[in-house]
This record gives sequence, structure tokens and C-alpha cells, in this order.
Amino acid sequence: MPLPRKKSVTFFTLIITSGIIAACGTGASWVDGVPTPSSGIDQSTKTSSVFSFPRLGIPGFGNRQDAGLPAEERQCRATLKRMGVTFIDIPEIYDSPSCGIKYPVEVSGLARGVALKPAAKLNCQAALSMAQWLQRDAGPAARARYLSGIAEIRQMSSYSCRQIARTDKWSEHSKGNAVDIGAFKLKNGRVIKVAKPAFFAWREKSFLKSVRGQACHRFGTVLGPGDRDHHDHFHFDIRQRKKAYCSM
Repeated sequence: MPLPRKKSVTFFTLIITSGIIAACGTGASWVDGVPTPSSGIDQSTKTSSVFSFPRLGIPGFGNRQDAGLPAEERQCRATLKRMGVTFIDIPEIYDSPSCGIKYPVEVSGLARGVALKPAAKLNCQAALSMAQWLQRDAGPAARARYLSGIAEIRQMSSYSCRQIARTDKWSEHSKGNAVDIGAFKLKNGRVIKVAKPAFFAWREKSFLKSVRGQACHRFGTVLGPGDRDHHDHFHFDIRQRKKAYCSM
């Protein structure tokens, strides 16, 4: 037999009242007609509901890969990213007490649209100097002389555990401080080799002289082309010196 209308209303009212009491009993407040936890509740003590989802540890998301790096290394990488440099962090390189890089990067592009081939293993400061030289010096020099930007820098050596030729001193390559540049490929397809150009190759001479001269202001050492050990490439390294060493 159906309940009288009055009793149905009373039963519904009891349900609403019970909800209000339950909300008040848990310290909840009402926002837009919906009970919400009070700001006074310690949220850390709340138990997970059946609708909660676990936090997944996805590489490259959530946990920064550079979280364990010193501040100067993090700052260097942030600058590389702002400049559009393409690089990845790679594990520490240790080949001997004289050879290795504590926080190496592998660089495959020195600017947006400018590749470094093959990818170079360097320390971050050397990578930053290379990117600055390319973007502020070599790139504008190519556009001024060839009306074309640089598409690719071809390097002949980056990190390498070796000594300076005919000496017992360790090369800056063994610390990730150095890179050897063998050629430039322009966006119009032209390739400019660093090897000493032909006598009448005026534009190539002008371009190479310009980019080499600018490098002397960004690197501690600039060598080649033309000498016995650097006849076909530039050697750039960031070894700190009182005065930059630039020798043909």
C-alpha cells in the first residue's frame, strides 16, 4: 500500500538532513551547493579514494633529468635550450684520470635548422661556445658572403682520449673542451672546406678568415688551417688562458 504524500516528504527530508549532518561532521564546507573539504583539514591525512589514480614515473616528465646537476650545469643547459641547440645528456665519461667528462652532452644541432654532424660529445660550456660562435659569427658571415645560411657544420673530432701530437701533454679533447671543424654546408647546397682554399677563392678566404677571427674572441685556443697538425680543419677549445691563443 503506497505511503501517504506527507510521509514521503518527511523521509526525503531526513535523507537531506543526514547528508548535511555528515558533511558538517567531517569538517566540510559548502561551495556552490556542493560539500567540499574544509581548509582546516590536513590534506596529507586523507586516504585515497577508489577513484584515485597512481602517479606514473614517465622518463622526461615530472622528474627533471637534470635534477642532480650543479647549478652552473643546469643554467648552461637552460641557455642551450633557449638558443635552440639540439642536445641530450649522456652518462659520465671516464676513461682514465686524464680523460673524461663529468657532465657530458651530445650535441647534434647548434641552432634551429643547423645540424652538427656527426653529433659531438662535449662539456656544456664548450657546446655553448660553439652555439654562440655559429649563431652570432659564422651564420651572419655566410649570409653576408653567400646570401645563404649554414645548414650543417661538419666536425672531425670532439671528445677523444688522446695526447697532443708529439708531446706528453693531454689534449683538450680529452676533457670535452675541444672540437675540430672540417667543413660548412650552406642551405644552398654549397660546401666550404676549411682546408686552405685555392689562391683565387676570394669569397672562401674571406669567409674562413672572418669566422676564424671571431672564434678567437670566444675560445681560448684557435688553430689551423695550414699548420702541420691542423692543415684541413679549425681546432677550437675553451681552455682558460690569460690571452686567447690564435695560430695559423
